[in-house]
Amino acid sequence: MEIAYAGEHLIPGFLGKILVWVSFIAAILAAGGYLYGFFGKPGKYLSTRKVRVLYFLHTIALIGVGVVLYFLIFRHYFEYSYVWQYSSTELPVRYIISCFWAGQEGSFLVWAVWQALAGIVILFISRDWEKPVMAVVSISQAFLTSMLLGVQFFGIKIGSSPFLLLRETMESVDGTIFALPNYLSMISDGNGLNPLLENIWMTIHPPVLFLGYALALVPFAYAAASLMKKDYYSWVSRAIPWSLASLLFLGAGILLGGAWAYVSLTFGGFWTWDPVENSSLVPWLTLLAGLHFLLIARRQNYALPASYMALMLSYVLVLYASFLTRSGVLGDTSAHSFGDNGMTLQLLLFLLTFFFFTVVIIGYNLRRIHKSRKDLLWSREFWMFIGSVVITLAAFQIIFTTSIPVFNSLLGTSFAPPVDSVGFYNKWQTPFAILIAGFIAFSQVLNYQSNRPGTLWRRMWMPMSLSAILTTLIFFSGVLRQLNMAILIFFAITAFFALMNKLFFSKTKPVNYGAIITHAGFVIFLTGTVLTFLNSETISSNTSRYDLGDDQRNAENLVLMRNDTLYMNRFYVSYVSQRIAGNTTVYQVDFLRFKNGQFQKAFSLYPSVNVHPRMGAVYNPDTRHFLTRDYYSYISAVSREPDYIVIKTIMNPNINILWIGCLAMIIGFAFSLYRRARRLWLVTGR
Repeated sequence: MEIAYAGEHLIPGFLGKILVWVSFIAAILAAGGYLYGFFGKPGKYLSTRKVRVLYFLHTIALIGVGVVLYFLIFRHYFEYSYVWQYSSTELPVRYIISCFWAGQEGSFLVWAVWQALAGIVILFISRDWEKPVMAVVSISQAFLTSMLLGVQFFGIKIGSSPFLLLRETMESVDGTIFALPNYLSMISDGNGLNPLLENIWMTIHPPVLFLGYALALVPFAYAAASLMKKDYYSWVSRAIPWSLASLLFLGAGILLGGAWAYVSLTFGGFWTWDPVENSSLVPWLTLLAGLHFLLIARRQNYALPASYMALMLSYVLVLYASFLTRSGVLGDTSAHSFGDNGMTLQLLLFLLTFFFFTVVIIGYNLRRIHKSRKDLLWSREFWMFIGSVVITLAAFQIIFTTSIPVFNSLLGTSFAPPVDSVGFYNKWQTPFAILIAGFIAFSQVLNYQSNRPGTLWRRMWMPMSLSAILTTLIFFSGVLRQLNMAILIFFAITAFFALMNKLFFSKTKPVNYGAIITHAGFVIFLTGTVLTFLNSETISSNTSRYDLGDDQRNAENLVLMRNDTLYMNRFYVSYVSQRIAGNTTVYQVDFLRFKNGQFQKAFSLYPSVNVHPRMGAVYNPDTRHFLTRDYYSYISAVSREPDYIVIKTIMNPNINILWIGCLAMIIGFAFSLYRRARRLWLVTGR
């Protein structure tokens, strides 16, 4: 006899499932309609207008899925597995929003919605490119929407529904609370977010990152459409703004993730070369190379094949990143990846479909692309091309090493990923960074087409001389301890001075201020990264009478009894108090200076410990920002009886240089995007 459960809210979940199916079917029909319209002759039964209606239906239904899921989360309907697993009544509203994309189903939904909205924009501006471009977009949408179906087909799981009830996730309800009609009265709260995700940066980071992923599809679609149309040139101007948009939002998403890592994780930095971090960085790098290939192709069409490869490969790498993070293959090497929820085969099919389509369509058309070439060694486009190749090689090195767990899984091997990932990647990527900074510096004094070597030297000697003086001063001041980093700083500063010379002192007005700002931001970012994390210093050491058990812990941590005051690297520190709010205990640690015979408070830090009832203790750092340095402290251990804490404190110098570089890059990309999009709008008349 079927159990009549009391208090369940079944109608919203049923509506959500129906909307998923409507969206999925509409995407398939729209893809078929656009393909038929492009390759065949659409009659009155399948006009382009009707296909547009199907795509609008797909988008509206997909947005409806999101509305229903938000409704379930905000109403705390814990009978739904997704709601129970990621939300809690104790979460503030700003973090309840994060519950939407905390799981795989929600993150796929965010990605699909952004991609659907990008398709709506294309409908209004694409004109005669609509059919082939929207065919590609609709196919990708069908794949993404299928990730939300949650059905079994011949024993194969297709998607995972965010509208499954908790009791539906059990193989059998016998012997569980779900065998009781009133089981909901026994569920007072949900599992809640991982405490590390209770951070404002994690509220912003995922949707921005997924917007970047979604926009990466559009250059892919235009590249594919141009090959389908056999029109190898006019797509370039259309793809440039979309490439800039994807670079802007994907880059902003990566930087926001770095900001979250800096304030939430206990390693004192913003980047650890974690496999999940790498998997989002690599498509950004190939998009960056693809954008430069496109800019070259407008003047020298020998860069067209590289443009196709880089831009189409970028979306394939976005799908590969999704496969890496969601298939469970990185479970042993990354703390950021999802577990395997049974969709590995489906993700692999999505990836391989777009990968083999890319290989086949480029291979088929490669000989048909006219590739005239002017070998001008002293031209900007030549060195832009070489620089873009270097960026691509850097991306290849990152993704090859990141993919070691995949190689082991496929080949049955047991290659070990680098033990010291930061040292390994820094060693490999530093030469690439030096070359890229050098190419940026050199290309700024070059004109397109031909240049005279003598003119180049007259333009370069001042930036190089100023950079040599500054680099020498920095090196002998002890800030730089490694020769390769000194070389990197030299080229970065040279590039900055060359850019400033071009911006303020050039006889000709710069064509693209956005590009100058972006490149300046990048070299400032490189300089800030080197000066900050090469000189990061752990300033805490155990000056108490209590032994922590080993030399390393004693060298990096300080034991502080309540109201005790101990010396710490130009400061005296005192553990003053603790404040408990829910699961979180916040500790006040005062940093004091001894002046005129008495202690004067310089600042306070408030590291905390969140003891989650189901996830254990999570240690959250606190940071105090100053103009030239940050002080960064977190709890290593804590005890109530006796009342003491063990803290580790790190000093990061020059961190503001890094953030200024990040901000400049975002502003530069935004300015370039506005300029290119406006030009395209005026040219197309839309």
